[in-house]
Amino acid sequence: MLIAVVDDEKNIRMAVCTALKKEGFSVIEFENGKDAFEAQNEQPALYILDIMMPVMDGITLLRSLRENGNKTPVMFLTSKDDEFDKILGLELGADDYLCKPFSMRELITRVKVILRRTGAATTSELENQHEEKIPSLKAGNITIFPSSYTAEKNGTPLQLTITEFRLLKTFAENPDAALTRDQLISAAYPEDTYLNDRAVDCHIKRLRKKIGSDCIETIYGLGYRFNSESAK
Repeated sequence: MLIAVVDDEKNIRMAVCTALKKEGFSVIEFENGKDAFEAQNEQPALYILDIMMPVMDGITLLRSLRENGNKTPVMFLTSKDDEFDKILGLELGADDYLCKPFSMRELITRVKVILRRTGAATTSELENQHEEKIPSLKAGNITIFPSSYTAEKNGTPLQLTITEFRLLKTFAENPDAALTRDQLISAAYPEDTYLNDRAVDCHIKRLRKKIGSDCIETIYGLGYRFNSESAK
């Protein structure tokens, strides 16, 4: 399975490629968005993009791919100062983002979740080693499977990003409890302490569309609450 890594920082690009290869992925690398856009015929299963790059940045590449009808999943690598671009990327259809510096373990986890969610690979294809099975979690008619980062509603799989999954899991673990945005940030992005309220609201908006808007209530001035009755 081919993954495109697009980053002008050679050290980061090489480290990401090495980690992916160790997991059995094939990789193709580019140092700017223009070269990646012109090589669409390689048909990667996923693009991993830096935001700030010369010639063509990651946001422009994502927009160009979508305008060209290319629906290949995209994950951004960002710095803590790219808050506006994070939101814009999500609104343009990015599947996830990871804030620098990041661990390769976190990167691989997110890559596998995206590929599994988009149907590019099955769970058995992605799991190269045995992982401890964690019991499933029930929240009304929603079942959450922590081991595989998947969830389903009434038996139908939910197409969640890893951030949406973490938010849903946090809500399910705290049914009917009022959760602040800071609590949700810590749960959804434990490695990113620079996420702001607007980013959380954006993820909640997307999650509501997938599980039902009535399941998550807004508590003005505080945060959100998972309504266990509405989830039944």
